[in-house]
Amino acid sequence: MQNNKRNITVIIGAQWGDEGKGKVTDFFSAKSDYIVRFQGGNNAGHTIILDDRTLKLHLIPSGVLHPNCKLVIGNGVVIDPAVLIKEIDLLKKEELGVNLLISDRAHLIMPYHVDIDHHLTDLQSDLAAGSTRSGIAPVYADKMYRHGLRIVDLLNKEIFAKRLKKSFMFNKKLVENVFEEPFNYSYEDVLSQYLEYAEIIKPYVGNVTEHLIKADRLGEKILFEGAQGACLDVDHGLYPFTTSSNTVAGQVEAGSGIGLNREKRIVGIAKAYLTYVGRGPLPTEISPPLEDKIREVGQEYGTTTGRARRIGWIDLVQLKYANQLNGFTELILTKVDVLTGLSKVKMCIGYELDGKKVAQVPADLESFNKIKPIYETLDGWSSLPKHIENINECPPELKAFIHKIEMFTGNKISLISYGPDRNQTFAL
Repeated sequence: MQNNKRNITVIIGAQWGDEGKGKVTDFFSAKSDYIVRFQGGNNAGHTIILDDRTLKLHLIPSGVLHPNCKLVIGNGVVIDPAVLIKEIDLLKKEELGVNLLISDRAHLIMPYHVDIDHHLTDLQSDLAAGSTRSGIAPVYADKMYRHGLRIVDLLNKEIFAKRLKKSFMFNKKLVENVFEEPFNYSYEDVLSQYLEYAEIIKPYVGNVTEHLIKADRLGEKILFEGAQGACLDVDHGLYPFTTSSNTVAGQVEAGSGIGLNREKRIVGIAKAYLTYVGRGPLPTEISPPLEDKIREVGQEYGTTTGRARRIGWIDLVQLKYANQLNGFTELILTKVDVLTGLSKVKMCIGYELDGKKVAQVPADLESFNKIKPIYETLDGWSSLPKHIENINECPPELKAFIHKIEMFTGNKISLISYGPDRNQTFAL
């Protein structure tokens, strides 16, 4: 069967993460055969609301509510087996089933990676990225050092014991001699614990590449779910205030192990405002008490950390940059309901740096720190209907807001989310 060139959809956060990707992925999952995570780890989180139940997941993809979807964790994801097993148990408890496939090439987060993450954050001080301290950066570092531990190693006791010894000793010396901190782990205890994990996750492990190639050849619909946001990409984001992986759409092939060098549907998710958990500069940051009001209405607290998210006005310069990085075929706008009731809403349409107008996001952290946003102020919308079928049912102020985003970014908005419920969306 000849495959459909548009059977591939990629969902990417178009801002700083926390754009509502979980809900959007769940929306698309209803018509997908495979949902694939291709980067990051349990430092990302997504919340899925089903009736009176709220599911918070960090590793398993968002399509858990659709039993016919195959949920895939690709090789580009780093896996804390304790977190993974906890999520598997949660799905079983909720009687949702676990239609899960884990790449045998994915790397393992070890307990000492989590400690090193804490030590790194303390050492980096004001240049620390605001890490979730989940061990993500250290495990990616071990991967590049080439003494990382993979799922495939874990499934062979002799090989895992041998490779663990190298990783264990390196990280022990790192903690004791570089960070000058105690290393409170026993090689035997870690080995024993991880071999227990192996027995639990073994039924879910397989060759992701073979599965996805077969699915693609059959024209099945494959949805790739990104974590974090485009501006947290380790190469293209505000370095060093980034995550430790590539979060842009170009990472899909590398992080899932399948060549898809052809047309894709690449969907960028953006909120009607900005949120940011890290310590880096946020030019459009809003001051209290309005910041506090938006945070409470939008329940802007990290799924992984519970930390209060910083709040800013939507930044169209940054959104346009994310569009350039990813080649979005469309945008989806979320949480427009949160701004309901504001008499005025602002949109950043340009930057001023040292008295000069700047049309792009600078790579230099020092320059970004000095940016002054140039705003356009629009009238706010006083209320929204309880149920919206189409754009014609929206107040004119919201229509103007949507139109401005489309004109500035050069992208069409295809879907609007106006509430936390799965059904509170409408297509344009």
